Amino acid sequence: MEIKRLLIAISILGIIILSGCLERLYEVERTEEIMGTFVKITIYDKNTENAEKAIDEAFMEIMRIDDLLSNFKEYSEVYLLNENKEIEDASQDLIDNIQKSIYYGELSEGRFDITVQPILDLYKESFQERKRPPTDDEIKEEMKRVDYTKIRINGNKISIDEGQKITLGGIAKGYAVDKAIEILRDNGIEHALVNAGGDMRALGKKYGSLDWFIALANPRDENDYIKMIKLADKAIVTSGDYERYFDENKSFHHIVNPKTGYSASELISVTIIADNAFDADAISTSVFVLGKEKGIELIESLDNVEGLIITEDREIIKSSEFD
Repeated sequence: MEIKRLLIAISILGIIILSGCLERLYEVERTEEIMGTFVKITIYDKNTENAEKAIDEAFMEIMRIDDLLSNFKEYSEVYLLNENKEIEDASQDLIDNIQKSIYYGELSEGRFDITVQPILDLYKESFQERKRPPTDDEIKEEMKRVDYTKIRINGNKISIDEGQKITLGGIAKGYAVDKAIEILRDNGIEHALVNAGGDMRALGKKYGSLDWFIALANPRDENDYIKMIKLADKAIVTSGDYERYFDENKSFHHIVNPKTGYSASELISVTIIADNAFDADAISTSVFVLGKEKGIELIESLDNVEGLIITEDREIIKSSEFD
């Protein structure tokens, strides 16, 4: 009799555990246009009301970061720094982004440089107003203003040299994705994906048990993909010459080589997988400018970082443990 009761108790316990494992998770998803791109947040949770609340707060956080780090909003800290060449009592968000940018500037031998904004301004002015590419002399003149080592941080005060301007376009989206993930986690969310125009980070697994599948786009055919990538509790970021460009041939695009003043041209796409999107964003830009040989060397030198590079000749190069 005791054995029979024990077997019944075990069976009931098994049913309870199985029911818990099979608890239904509902999909809650929203897309908004922020930071110059479309940001999509997808959540799988048993409580749709809590998921909606979490998405609200995550988007509010991304908007807050955009208000601080945008190059174009006249009240943002980046805009004010570019206009006044210094900013007092800077937010920790701006300090963290600039300090991380300086770190990757050193790590990439100067290929990641947030002071390239004068070059981007020149590209825009040349193609939109003058209807032609910038000349060598014009680029050389603007290159005098490009040097991240001249950025000064003293406590909460940040200053740059006269004529300099910064852009956080190669790192801020990754930062925003990570901050959104923090908000979701603080709200008890365990399964989510934040995608900010190709800067993605997964929280847990989809449906609680399946990896998220990310299609790695073909940079020269938007209807095709190179590879399907499984993702769980990781970030994946892709940088490419096809994202923002100034001429039809994509010879002048937004990823500038700060050593030459011209857009990096050896690669057309770099995909980085890392523990967080903040680092992955900066690494993908750094590798894009470094090129295939030094780029792969950088990836292999970093812990928990893998990458896939596509060259101008359509050669696909993977780091040692990318698969």
